[in-house]
Amino acid sequence: MTSVDDVSNPEASPRQWLSERQSATVASLLDAGLEEVREVGFEKLTIRSVAQRAGVTHTTAYSYFTSKSHLISELHWRQTQAMPPPEVAASESFVGRVRAAFEGPAGLLAADPVLSRAVFVAIISDEPEVRRLRGAVGAELVSRLRTALGPFDDPELVSTLFMAYSGAMMLVGTGTRDFLEVIPRIGTVARLIDPTRPRGDTR
Repeated sequence: MTSVDDVSNPEASPRQWLSERQSATVASLLDAGLEEVREVGFEKLTIRSVAQRAGVTHTTAYSYFTSKSHLISELHWRQTQAMPPPEVAASESFVGRVRAAFEGPAGLLAADPVLSRAVFVAIISDEPEVRRLRGAVGAELVSRLRTALGPFDDPELVSTLFMAYSGAMMLVGTGTRDFLEVIPRIGTVARLIDPTRPRGDTR
């Protein structure tokens, strides 16, 4: 993951300058990459095998993806970007709003364990393209959080909650925590910093 400061001024969205034909090729490679990683796992995944599955040359594939980490990171970014915005009732509590912001992204990863393992390995790469995608994913998450918070949208609250979620997902990625713990823990953090919580309430 990344910090709020890193995503406050994100670069142009990846791939936005591609032609229709190029976009179709990238989509085909991403679809093939998803099938391939689910079948063989991240360790055995190669750009060549993805290219073969997509029906293009490996040279073509490498012109769009510099590595398998790049491919998996872009796949994760696109899936994150495609999620509908959180739906929050005007009367929803602060804690409920926070949970609504992160339930979708956490559930997306939890639903596909093989892909999520690949994402956790790929997204921490120091490759320039992966760094850019990591920032783009972070920007999407911050946007979801700010939308869900509504009247409680505050830079300090957003920063704290984003870092808490990022840290929780990192622990899941290392295998020391389970996906099922993420949202309840984030809910606990939200409750502790809830701006509507009466002063002196230690519950």
